[in-house]
Amino acid sequence: MKKSDIKCSECDFCKEFRPWNNTRSNFYCEHPNQDYINKYFKEHKIRSSEGFLGYGKAWSHDVPLKTSPEWCPKKAELN
Repeated sequence: MKKSDIKCSECDFCKEFRPWNNTRSNFYCEHPNQDYINKYFKEHKIRSSEGFLGYGKAWSHDVPLKTSPEWCPKKAELN
């Protein structure tokens, strides 16, 4: 498997959360290796919530990413 083959939309660790009374879903990575994600966010000074993938479109359940982000733990496992 190549790094470019990894897609959040096909990953079992991609989780959708829709706050009550909201039209858009929040998507997060719940990979078991959260230490790697937290370390990556801290080293690269990323200020969003650790593991945050993005917001979906209104009333949609589609993941807003076509490929996985640079901090994906599955990509790190391929190195």
